[in-house]
Amino acid sequence: MKKKLLFLFIALAIVASVPAYADDDPALHALETLRRGFAGTSDFTADIRQEKQLALMKQKMVSRGEVRFKKPDSFFMELFPPHASRLLLKDNLMVMRLVEQGVTDRIVLPPEEGLKKWFAYLGRPVNALPEGVEAKAERHQKQWVLHLFPKGKGSVRQLTLTFDLEGKISRIVIDECNRDRTVLLFSNMRRNVGLQEKDFTTE
Repeated sequence: MKKKLLFLFIALAIVASVPAYADDDPALHALETLRRGFAGTSDFTADIRQEKQLALMKQKMVSRGEVRFKKPDSFFMELFPPHASRLLLKDNLMVMRLVEQGVTDRIVLPPEEGLKKWFAYLGRPVNALPEGVEAKAERHQKQWVLHLFPKGKGSVRQLTLTFDLEGKISRIVIDECNRDRTVLLFSNMRRNVGLQEKDFTTE
């Protein structure tokens, strides 16, 4: 899950850092809508429902929790029991805590993969599709469905995001090459609520 979340952040940020060459692709309009939504947000909090389907298991694992984000470099996700965990990404430091086991794992990412750098790109308009990622999008009345297809040899085969015309995300689907699937459903999202540093801790 840690690698998938990192891919999500990088994918969202890369789309804002590429040169212009076209403006009639629906995917460009969707990406720009998403970028504007993030650009106008200093922080947000939301409730989530995670549905994870492993290819080797028939039963779907369902968890509920919450996420928080604060510019320039803080992201936090907590899943409640029975699969309790807390994940904190502070720029390029990732901390994962398994609550019931009392285990904490820390990973230092390369500086170029830190949140601060990637989200700095969000001030730039999207004028072209990113290199290394194919994209397509459809607009259904008041919402966009955006599909991202990484071209590399990573574990993610497809990332699908559903969001409204203000860039507010309601659903993320992560399909992996091994046929595992994770669905994140967002609700009760609140933007610019004034989150503090104390809201970002795994303890």
